[in-house]
Amino acid sequence: MNIVMILAGGSGKRMGADIPKQFLKVLGKPVIVYTLEVFEKHPEVDIIEVVAIRDWIEEVWSYRERYSISKLKYVVEGGSTCQESIHNGIIGLRGKVNDDDIVMIAMSVSPLITGDIISDSFR
Repeated sequence: MNIVMILAGGSGKRMGADIPKQFLKVLGKPVIVYTLEVFEKHPEVDIIEVVAIRDWIEEVWSYRERYSISKLKYVVEGGSTCQESIHNGIIGLRGKVNDDDIVMIAMSVSPLITGDIISDSFR
């Protein structure tokens, strides 16, 4: 099974916006949704887990229905650093994946990733 852990735990303070950059809307849709859609459409991706800021977890869950992100299975709370968020994401998958599954880590603010890059990364 191929799992994508999408990191959405950053506050984006350098952007100077009132909300984290992954939740800023571009053409009416949050940036993270564009990223989720890329992985949702990729045939090699089985499961999506999002590691998010605590106050935004319910918002992330709402994207599952609102934007038809059916592969979104898990949303866990991020940490105070990127490394801690990755750790939380791995802990969140404990008991839900097998030893031979692949976990890819992606950034929520990188929606321009291509299908070829995703396939190459899994290989």
